[in-house]
Amino acid sequence: MGKFRYRACNADGTFAEGAIDAVTIEDAQDALWCQGLTPYQVRPYSEDHAKWWQREISFGAKSKTADLTAFTRELATLTAADIPLDDSLRILRDQVSSGRLRTLVGHLRDGILNGMLLSDAMAAQPAIFPADYIAAVRAGELGGTINQVFTELAHLLEQRLAIENRIKSALIYPSILSVLSFITLAIIAGGLIPNIAPIFAESGKPAPFIIQFMLALHERWPEIVVFLTLIALVLVAGVSTARRKTSSRLWLDRYKTKIPILGPFLLQQDAARFSRTVGTMLKAGIPLLQAVTSGRAVIRNQHVAAGVDRAIQFVQQGIALHQALRKESAFPPMTLQMIAVGEESGKLERMITRVAITLEQQMQTSIERFMAALTPMLTVGIAAMIGAFILPIMSAVLSINDLAAK
Repeated sequence: MGKFRYRACNADGTFAEGAIDAVTIEDAQDALWCQGLTPYQVRPYSEDHAKWWQREISFGAKSKTADLTAFTRELATLTAADIPLDDSLRILRDQVSSGRLRTLVGHLRDGILNGMLLSDAMAAQPAIFPADYIAAVRAGELGGTINQVFTELAHLLEQRLAIENRIKSALIYPSILSVLSFITLAIIAGGLIPNIAPIFAESGKPAPFIIQFMLALHERWPEIVVFLTLIALVLVAGVSTARRKTSSRLWLDRYKTKIPILGPFLLQQDAARFSRTVGTMLKAGIPLLQAVTSGRAVIRNQHVAAGVDRAIQFVQQGIALHQALRKESAFPPMTLQMIAVGEESGKLERMITRVAITLEQQMQTSIERFMAALTPMLTVGIAAMIGAFILPIMSAVLSINDLAAK
């Protein structure tokens, strides 16, 4: 027997939350239904009270992506319980803790009460709702599958958020290690070396090259900071200007795909996002062409996106999706092969979703392997760097002591 925390709606439409004892989540939901409550969120009580070191680190709890994910999941649960849309939005508005999300839900509900479609109300918030999201909601409204659309969109956003959080969590230790190493080097260069330099001047023995170099940096650090800042600004301005030009951005993105290790990973990432989005749209009953167009919208690499644009034109002419993508896109061969199998067997929705799952698992494995190798490499590299500073200094100081003893 375990304890579960729930959020539910009473028969009169009021909001209720609390804890309930049950064996499984399904048993907890059944018990709530028996009590006259409509549950829309049930989760283990232990998740809220786990020790901080037992939880997966989560970033961006107040970010747009996290807000949109939470909104979509809770709205999907409410609409699945056959609660009218305006009541669902009212319940969400009354119980969400995020001020930004509460304001957003309030605007959507006001639009609904004024006779707008939900998709039109979302279109008035382009900073929150991307175009592919709005297109999916509009298709669900027209096809009468709005609940299924929200369920699939919630799953899609949760998968994206989970991958992003895992990547960011894996980068914590290397980031802390790098910051601490630079702090250590700054202490050595700014505190230790200036105090040791007079020893060599008094002994008449020339200081080691590393000390002379660090003293020069210490004396001219304002000029060096200004010089590096100017270089950084020029680089940022150059890259920003290049990315605003379509031809330059296409060249940059094409070059990225050819970089060893990084290029295949970026292609894999875009293929996973494309496949997950298309599979989600197809499961929600959205036509293939519109689903592929939504999938193209989430591709970050413009070179790859341009290839998918050309493939969409071929699909409009009646060519099979896998043939169009194989001709125009740079997706991994495994992705194209599984899409071909799905089209030939009439199970494209299932196969393209399996493609997304496979690619996401491969990405996670690649990230874990890279981070497992990065941490010891950083440790050894930082130790070698600090040792390169310390050993010549200590050797020179000891030689001066030997001369003084003689």
